[in-house]
Amino acid sequence: MPIQYAGLTRPIGIILACLMIAACAPRGMAPSAPPPVATTDRALQVQAETAYQKGELLTALDYYQVLIQNFPDSPLIPQAFLKIGRIQTALDDDLAAVDSYQQLLAIYPERPEAMDARIEMLGALQRLGRNQEILDAAPAFADQVQGDIRRFRLYTILGDAHAALAAWDQAVYFYDLAMTDAPAIHRAALEEKMKTAVAMLQEDQIELLLGQVQDETVVGYLSFQQAATMAGASAYDDAVWLLTVFLERFPDHEYAPQARALVEQLAGKVAYDRYALGCLLPLTGPYALFGARALDGIQLAFSEINTMQDGLPARLVVKDTGSDPNQAARAMQALADAKVAAVIGPIATAESAAEVAQERRIPIMTISQREGLTAIGDNVFRNFITPRMQAAVLSSYMLETLGKRRFAVLYPDEIYGRTFRDMFWEEIYQRGGEIVALEAYDPAKTDFEDVIKKLVGRYYDTPEDLKALREPLDLLGPLTALPGYRPPVEEAVEENVPGRRSRSARQDDDAPPPIVDFEAILVPDSPKMLGLVIPQLVYHDVVNVTLLGTNLWFSEKLLKEAGEYVQGAVLPSGFYPASQSPRVQTFVAAFEAVYGRAPGFIEAIAYDSARIMLNAMLDPNVWLRAGIRHTLTKAVPVEGVTGKVAFDGNGEPVKDLVLLQIEGNDFIEIDPSRAPVKGRSDDIPPAPLP
Repeated sequence: MPIQYAGLTRPIGIILACLMIAACAPRGMAPSAPPPVATTDRALQVQAETAYQKGELLTALDYYQVLIQNFPDSPLIPQAFLKIGRIQTALDDDLAAVDSYQQLLAIYPERPEAMDARIEMLGALQRLGRNQEILDAAPAFADQVQGDIRRFRLYTILGDAHAALAAWDQAVYFYDLAMTDAPAIHRAALEEKMKTAVAMLQEDQIELLLGQVQDETVVGYLSFQQAATMAGASAYDDAVWLLTVFLERFPDHEYAPQARALVEQLAGKVAYDRYALGCLLPLTGPYALFGARALDGIQLAFSEINTMQDGLPARLVVKDTGSDPNQAARAMQALADAKVAAVIGPIATAESAAEVAQERRIPIMTISQREGLTAIGDNVFRNFITPRMQAAVLSSYMLETLGKRRFAVLYPDEIYGRTFRDMFWEEIYQRGGEIVALEAYDPAKTDFEDVIKKLVGRYYDTPEDLKALREPLDLLGPLTALPGYRPPVEEAVEENVPGRRSRSARQDDDAPPPIVDFEAILVPDSPKMLGLVIPQLVYHDVVNVTLLGTNLWFSEKLLKEAGEYVQGAVLPSGFYPASQSPRVQTFVAAFEAVYGRAPGFIEAIAYDSARIMLNAMLDPNVWLRAGIRHTLTKAVPVEGVTGKVAFDGNGEPVKDLVLLQIEGNDFIEIDPSRAPVKGRSDDIPPAPLP
């Protein structure tokens, strides 16, 4: 029967494309008689669908092609394209099916059938082995897919495509999404795909996926594989720990029998002395003084813990690092061979020891200010006061408690100063404050006039002709050494007026007034340098602002060097021996009774570190080193004499610091509800000329 063309208004390209589809269609299932042509689009659709349901695919294909050609404006056209593509897929002609779906998407991208066409086209591309095209096309519409079946098909196709490209972690991710919407009839096949992909994962990929997947079955596969991977890497302690956790959570899992057998197999390889704590300290070399002080704190913690211990006493195995990284590594190897449960220290040369501890899978708590140590691995912890902590507590107190918003930083141009500059800047910015003045000085110099003038907008380059006039006088030495020198009357009077301490009171000083538009200034340096820097700030009229310091300011030497100039200064500290905390008072009294001297920060932080590690390793529920690590990473704050401390997921400390204020010749703990002294006292004596 000849084909009837009725009312064609669509572009001729569509018709030609459809004719090409028809010409390329397989003919292995030809109907017994030519198909009759209905007179309406609805009738043609019924004819096509009837043939399709009977399995007469070629007849159905012909009907749909006639529908497209005879009724190009029909609302049924998108459905016809979709059905043609599915028939071509059923006839093993995925290449033609892709063309049909692309036709639908090009002409009717907003029709409901378009989403089905996209998913069907991805399936056809997969069968054609064009997996990268799938991954390129899917992101444009994946988040718009609605309906359980559609999502199941999409995620399964994406999982298969990633698996074909050996991107196993991505395959697991999408299979997990597919599991959520999988019909019961398809779940078993999907689980087999999942197990194949999981078996190909690396350790870091498993760790990441465990934080992402939702399906409990998938979590079980990943958990078992994680343990098996650890065992394969000879990390037997971690493997047994993970297998134990797996069995507690999934006692009826299909891998549970294998997990129990593996635990029995590895039991003899995870033995260690749970009562032995290794200790790495520099007892010789340039850091020996710090090592001796830390050891005092650790031994005090041991005596207290053993007094409360009902069972066997804990033992301390001490090794000298010699303040040398190579010796520290050897000492750590010796502790590992001695099968200690965990290690505390070192203070210096911590990196080499931490690397060995991580390799041997032994938890180690370093007492070091070195940044980046915990990045070595998950067994490395650090308990110390850090620049980030200090910057955070200072900025929080200044902005959130006192309402100050404008700050300056005057810092030594070296690693310590630059670190505090960056940390303080970030913390101030995050809390809505601003740094309005920022200057660095050379820590090798003693005259900071030019730097301070730049800080307050009073610095001007001296013209070359004036520099030449000054040179002869410079060669003669200071003016006060010249014969017949007499001080100006104004300066002589100034020396007799109490409270005159800056240049602004000098009548002969024609310099413009300083621009002190900040409310507080951070100077991160040592007491020796502060004795030079702070008086010069005062001399150059940087007054009536709050001085901010670091933990280095907590020193009697600072009070001796520049006490009159640092009144009201605010600084953080990791330990305050005069604290009213009963815990601190008890520690200080016990320490003084044993050693006849007051403890400092090193003794206190070593004491806290030892108690934290001992409590973790002696916990009756902990019988593996991995259990010690797990206990430390629970992020539950532990009260100590240096404040509350917890460890984040990277092994870094999260600590509460003490805030102190200088009042007279004392450091006073700040009450958060009380504002600090504003600026410095008016009875500060005159600053010496720089």
